Amino acid sequence: MNEAIDNPFAAEAQERWPEQFAESNRRFGALSADRQREVLAQHGDITARLGALFVAGESVESDAVQAVIQDHYRWITNFWTPNQAAYRGLGEMYASDERFAANYESVAAGLADFMRLAMSLYASANLS
Repeated sequence: MNEAIDNPFAAEAQERWPEQFAESNRRFGALSADRQREVLAQHGDITARLGALFVAGESVESDAVQAVIQDHYRWITNFWTPNQAAYRGLGEMYASDERFAANYESVAAGLADFMRLAMSLYASANLS
């Protein structure tokens, strides 16, 4: 990679998903250092926007929520391109793995499960 990032999950990801991990490193490493920084910052923006919609009472089915989830999916494709099952699985991990859930729950209590549901809906409607 152009710029080392602190990833406490790297060893686990490499062990659990070796092909996807290699692809992620290849894709992200091909980006310029400036683009890498932009991509990493986008995650915080996506999470903040989704959190604001959740707190405002939007449903996972709303166009606004699904637009943010589409942005999340596009963000993920900077690293790998999940199919329907994989994107749903990622949402499940966000909600069930306390390490990931903590990122979303720090924005708003219940956001991790909200994201899981919204990602599942997006996957069903848009991915094969």
